[in-house]
Amino acid sequence: MTRYRTPKPTHGSAEWLAKRWKNEKGEAQISASVAGAVHGAHPYVSLADLATELLSATPPQPQKPNAAMDRGNRLEPTLIKWAGDNLNLRLVTPDHMYCYEEPGVRLIATVDAMSLAEPGYEQVVEVKTINKRWQGILPDSWYWQGVQLAICTGVFSIDWAVFDSDLQLHHYVQKVSSDDKQVHIQACRQVLAQIDMGIYPDNVTYGFNHISARFPRGDDGLIKELTPEVIVQLRELEAIKESRKQLDEQEDKIKTQICGALGDAEAGTVDGRLVCTWKNTTRISFDQKKFEEEHPALYDKFKKQTTFRTFRAVHKGGN
Repeated sequence: MTRYRTPKPTHGSAEWLAKRWKNEKGEAQISASVAGAVHGAHPYVSLADLATELLSATPPQPQKPNAAMDRGNRLEPTLIKWAGDNLNLRLVTPDHMYCYEEPGVRLIATVDAMSLAEPGYEQVVEVKTINKRWQGILPDSWYWQGVQLAICTGVFSIDWAVFDSDLQLHHYVQKVSSDDKQVHIQACRQVLAQIDMGIYPDNVTYGFNHISARFPRGDDGLIKELTPEVIVQLRELEAIKESRKQLDEQEDKIKTQICGALGDAEAGTVDGRLVCTWKNTTRISFDQKKFEEEHPALYDKFKKQTTFRTFRAVHKGGN
């Protein structure tokens, strides 16, 4: 078992994301912020999402922060100072990240704040902002994040500073036992064992969006021999598309009949009871073609090229 610290790049940068993604040996590792996904307890990241990121050939890229993330980033320095005053601690934001490794397990954590104390007596403080009233109950995703923070830093408690919709800063202490740590370590070991083999963890339901994210670009000209079972799958795909086409045609036919009966009316009733509406909708859209014709230089300046893969079945019937 090894604990070590590694320099922290700018929070949220591509370098920071890459450092959380894999260690210096190029091995996938799990970061504390998504630790709950390992247990199916993260509200926004599923285990399939996490596995796809770890299996990808390229590191995650910075995304524009949403309103909640932006709020937290802006308030965090003030809340850390406020929490330090309340706890009578001198808190600092570490300029390094904390790592824990043992055979088959690789964990990393970014710490919001830590007290300046003798080694082994530090207090780890995690800051959160929420848009509702704090009820004094730690969400499961925070719980597992706290467990991983404790594992990576070697402490047995995490101090949570929660700023809620009442504009109050609440203090909550999460005690982390050795058993808590072992449960999380073993769960991460199972996930990483299969990630290291290049496969999705057992019992993970993943979709086409995950495969698209994992393999975003094709190798031009590369052809791969597939198993004969693919022919059966392509036939099933053809049947699904044909069924969808028939359903679309049926939907169009029924809507044509009903809306033809409505005519100029915005709503229809049966026995005086409202059963359907056909209301006016106004939508404003950008006329890209006209803009290109009238302002070609500006159009070229703001053009954005994106690359994506389009799947197309070329097998049609036969064996």
